[in-house]
Amino acid sequence: MSKVAVIMSVYRSDNIEDMKVAVKSILEQSYKNAHLFLYRDGVVPFELNQFLLELVENKNITLYESEENRGLAVGLNTLIDKVLSIDSYEYIARMDSDDVSRCERFHRQVEFLKANPLVDVCGTSCKEFGASFALDEKHLPESHEDLLDFSIVRCPFIHPTVMFRARVFESGVRYPTNTSFTEDMALWFELLSKGYRFSNIREVLLDYRLNENTIKRRKGFGKALSEVKVRLYHMVKLRRISIKSTLLILSRLAFHILPDSAMKFAYKKAR
Repeated sequence: MSKVAVIMSVYRSDNIEDMKVAVKSILEQSYKNAHLFLYRDGVVPFELNQFLLELVENKNITLYESEENRGLAVGLNTLIDKVLSIDSYEYIARMDSDDVSRCERFHRQVEFLKANPLVDVCGTSCKEFGASFALDEKHLPESHEDLLDFSIVRCPFIHPTVMFRARVFESGVRYPTNTSFTEDMALWFELLSKGYRFSNIREVLLDYRLNENTIKRRKGFGKALSEVKVRLYHMVKLRRISIKSTLLILSRLAFHILPDSAMKFAYKKAR
């Protein structure tokens, strides 16, 4: 049975009760050959630190610690380096500390990747919860060609659902740490530029936690302008130029400066 490494970064503001549920969902996977690698990104509250120390008593969990907060990309890259140094994992899966993986998630993703040897990165659908604009089911395109076009305008994966073949990172690729874009979107563009192939399983295999403040974190003209510049650049670089994509990218400027109520409505109805 192929080994799966699960990488999760933990930060001081993470909710301990949410994390207990997230970790439990990994340990209770139907796929039994998975190991959870945790990264403590800086100093955390005493109770959360005690919980982390208790977790490492489990033989299926390994903890790495940093006394300095270095950010998500650095944390994930540190874990990737550690996993690769062990040299026995065929797959590397992402997981956030506040989401819930359904028990069949890893089984379905490993099964899919074995059946589709040309696919390098595999995501899944999700159910959102915790906010008024949460979706009962969120599905993204499935095929690589559809995702290539989709990624010019939107994110091609729900990040915590993703499973990579370890060979992706054995090539030297890592999460970009010096980017004006989100770490995951910068990585997707880099992988697409290098010819890696994507796919999504149209099946809800993760419960994705939102809160009402999610909208506020994504607002702002400066953030929108940065996103538009990066997307237009990659539209040209990936040779996916079209009037439709150009208009959709430019519409992001308006989207990011909508009032909260309008943005919540758009999140609920236009995704």
